Amino acid sequence: MDSINHNTSLRTNKHLSYEERFFIEKQLQAGVSKTAIANALGRSRTTIQSEIQRGSVEQIKAGKRVLMYLADYGQLNYEKTRQGSFNTRKAGIIVPFLSWVENQVLIHKWSLDAAVGYALRKCLFVRNEMVSTKTLYNYLHEGLLRIKPMDLPLVLRRSTRKSNTRKHKKNLGKSIDLRDESILTREEFGHWELDTVRGIKDKHDEVIISLLERKTRAYVTLRSPSAKAADIKNTLESWLLSFSTRDSLQQLCKTITADNGLEFASIAELETEYLQVFFAHPYAAWERGSNERHNGLLRRIIPKGTAIRDVSEATLRRATDWCNTLPRKILNYRTPQEVFIEEVNKLLGF
Repeated sequence: MDSINHNTSLRTNKHLSYEERFFIEKQLQAGVSKTAIANALGRSRTTIQSEIQRGSVEQIKAGKRVLMYLADYGQLNYEKTRQGSFNTRKAGIIVPFLSWVENQVLIHKWSLDAAVGYALRKCLFVRNEMVSTKTLYNYLHEGLLRIKPMDLPLVLRRSTRKSNTRKHKKNLGKSIDLRDESILTREEFGHWELDTVRGIKDKHDEVIISLLERKTRAYVTLRSPSAKAADIKNTLESWLLSFSTRDSLQQLCKTITADNGLEFASIAELETEYLQVFFAHPYAAWERGSNERHNGLLRRIIPKGTAIRDVSEATLRRATDWCNTLPRKILNYRTPQEVFIEEVNKLLGF
């Protein structure tokens, strides 16, 4: 070959230089094929083809409009495109953002996605001073953060088993099949999921009754003296009476969906003209998935094996408040507490 740029191997991961663009322009004017130009520069023919398309401009030759490749125009387009690109490895220049994310995860136990979404929503940092959630996870696995994988205990688990809906072994009340299908959309406020959280296998230990409002993801925890059906019913009844004195607040709780545990054997007696109680299918935790998810969050602060009677009221309130002040992607990175207050204000006419 007569070109000093010729080599036997392709150059990869290197952008075209201005000199190479000038070489392309002159070779095209001389009638050289794109394949020959690519071989001369040690580039892929696709690279040359793409560059010619980007750098071609309409010119008038002999009174006719023709497309011509110009090195200056190709370089201008290249520089313009590069202005909008970001360095994917910029951990060293976004230290304030990374430090803030680390603190949110280590101190407040947020997820990486919650931190990124909240920072974007509140405009805490300029966009080019941040990185995406995916990039943060890349930094995490590369050891560039103070955070370790063990600091993010929630791991996505998917069951490959086919769902097998079984009939109720015991009839505690109305089946979830009778519940209005519109509740599945989560568009209406006032529909709750119910479960219990136990500490140790001791029938004399206290239990935590957990409730979750489906639309806002607001989480409520109540302490019950035991897991006996009568104690569960009385504790839940006291909670319902706390806001049923005002007609507007009766709409806070329209339905409750519980599992088929014997501890809920008496809650169907709480039904009124304003409240309906339903029971999910056996072995179908996904029918109350949001409640199960939040019970998992509660376990981060009150782990299994901890006697509930030994858990102070302050600890229980702190764990509940943390669940309700955690920004959620599903809520556009608002907190359940914010969304719940908005819905209550609507009921009160504010």
